[in-house]
Amino acid sequence: MEMNLVAEGFRKFATLYKLLANRTLTPETTLFWDEPEANLNPALLKDMAAVLTELAKAGFQIILATHSLFLLKELHILAQRERQPVKYFALYAGENGATQVETKDDFIQLEHVAGLDAELTQTYDFEDALDQADADDNGTR
Repeated sequence: MEMNLVAEGFRKFATLYKLLANRTLTPETTLFWDEPEANLNPALLKDMAAVLTELAKAGFQIILATHSLFLLKELHILAQRERQPVKYFALYAGENGATQVETKDDFIQLEHVAGLDAELTQTYDFEDALDQADADDNGTR
């Protein structure tokens, strides 16, 4: 099948496979990947995280840039399960506006995860909306 006819999410897997098959990507090279989560649904994102974890276990160095809290959490789960070391970096604006870098060996210890803050805010807002909808339903019956 022609690559332009394949869904973007599956194309990512195919491209990764092709890089491995033609030996462009080896343990002696580094995979730099910006937003691997783009155009992947969560089920495929879990598969992608599993593939990346297996590559890391095989000695591949992988550097990801992501805004996906789902992907970060999935990689953390797999790293803990597989006892695979991971280094996490968070970029954020410091007090003077300059970009700061936070580095941790454990995702849970990162203090500057904008995605986490946004997700928690949304979770609280969603719970409030559900509570309000429940209250409205109970008040009208």
